[in-house]
Amino acid sequence: MTAYLAYAEGLAAYMRHPAVDILVITFFLGAGFLWGMMGGKAKLLAFLLSTYLALFISPLIFELLDSHKLGVHLYRNLLVYGVVLALLFVFTERIFLRGIGKSSYRWLPALFISFLSTGLFVAGTLNIISFRGIIKLSPITKTLFAGPDAYVIWAIVPIIGLALLSRRS
Repeated sequence: MTAYLAYAEGLAAYMRHPAVDILVITFFLGAGFLWGMMGGKAKLLAFLLSTYLALFISPLIFELLDSHKLGVHLYRNLLVYGVVLALLFVFTERIFLRGIGKSSYRWLPALFISFLSTGLFVAGTLNIISFRGIIKLSPITKTLFAGPDAYVIWAIVPIIGLALLSRRS
């Protein structure tokens, strides 16, 4: 009986915010698939590396802005994260990964890494948004992307995926 009540509560919580959750899941699947099929090896690696760096650098900028009481707008952190990610992506792709091209491009490993890097991006973005209380997510989306455990898992899994794929090559 308590399992049924817990399930019903979870379903009711999901039904309160379905648009955000459907958007998150659709973005994850769509971006992962399209990026994997069209991105290329250099862009996938640049996106993965820039996402890691942006998730490290952005909280430092948030603290700096908070300490100087600059920018109290609701979406400030999301904007800062997006700008840092975009700048790092451009610099990483052009400077560090210049020699990597589409030679020996295999679509299945690229699709796998694409989903892992998109998952890291979604988890990082949702954690930046949800920690500031801008949106509330359903328990399903929190479990998959926005909880602290999911954030740690999404931060570790792309590294493991790259290690496994590099051993196969």
